[in-house]
Amino acid sequence: MKPEEVIRMEQEDDDEEFVGLNVDSELLELVPKLFKTEPEVEVFYDGFLERIQTDKKLRKHQDNRKRMNKAFLDELLKYFDLDTINDVLNNKSKNDDVELASGADEKEVDRILRKTFKNKMEFRMFITYISQFMMENNDTPVEAAAKSMRRLGKSDNDTLAITSIIDKIF
Repeated sequence: MKPEEVIRMEQEDDDEEFVGLNVDSELLELVPKLFKTEPEVEVFYDGFLERIQTDKKLRKHQDNRKRMNKAFLDELLKYFDLDTINDVLNNKSKNDDVELASGADEKEVDRILRKTFKNKMEFRMFITYISQFMMENNDTPVEAAAKSMRRLGKSDNDTLAITSIIDKIF
């Protein structure tokens, strides 16, 4: 026989209803369409939940849907411009079949990166060079990646592998 306290706690758990994000479902449906990988989705939601915790008005008034929608959109705007969000919202996306990358795709990218770069420092230099070429020369991500690989003295095969990954992403 169960103690009365355990029975009472079980009944309380049954009575509690899961309270999700008080955000319009249309906005929630944007996330898997905009973000390509599961880690990106997790980072987005972590940022949004952190914002709820740090914003006093949001924390106290989570039932205010208008305020929650605004916060959700503000968080999305950190990652995408308004036109992109609007296009996806209105189903004008260039890629309607954009879905999260499968685990196999992520493992393949990880394998290629580990094979191409000797250590974290070399990878960081690669990313730094890409940023530099994109900002200073207004290069596309693929062009910047190719120039970065050349600058690091990587082989043509490595350059082709990395630029094809960058091309898929962007």
